[in-house]
Amino acid sequence: MLILIVFKPFFLIITFMLTLSFNSFAIENMEGAWFECEFAGKISKPLDDCKMLDNDGFIFSNNKATHISVIDSQEINCKKNKVGQCFKSDLDFVTARKGREDSVKFGNSKLILSFLGCSQVFHLKDKSIYVEASPDEKKCFWAGKKIFYLKKFEGDLILKK
Repeated sequence: MLILIVFKPFFLIITFMLTLSFNSFAIENMEGAWFECEFAGKISKPLDDCKMLDNDGFIFSNNKATHISVIDSQEINCKKNKVGQCFKSDLDFVTARKGREDSVKFGNSKLILSFLGCSQVFHLKDKSIYVEASPDEKKCFWAGKKIFYLKKFEGDLILKK
């Protein structure tokens, strides 16, 4: 009886923590501006905890993914030493130009991107600093094997035409 009294609170705490950890990985939407981590590989995680972002990204809103490209970066520490092709994730603001819009759906920790008549499923995993988006095994003709490591930009986004 004593064992039951001692372990019951411990059991309840462990159960509660497991429930929280499973729920924290569910991703139902990704509203806002998201950019790929600059120093991630094709299938490897970012080397810098996603402190540097690629200049191309997406605004997710109302079942649309709008491509955006940052146009005011002067950053010199980008991949392949390409000036302005990345920016620091902690900037207060960036200026971007809008591109094409594609249909997107979120649910059950999946992003479904529809482009050129094919809908590609990406499985989403919350990694606390960034979101990992892995393509489903069934791929659209335009999708590759690349895993995307995406981070939400928390600064202000100034949009230019």
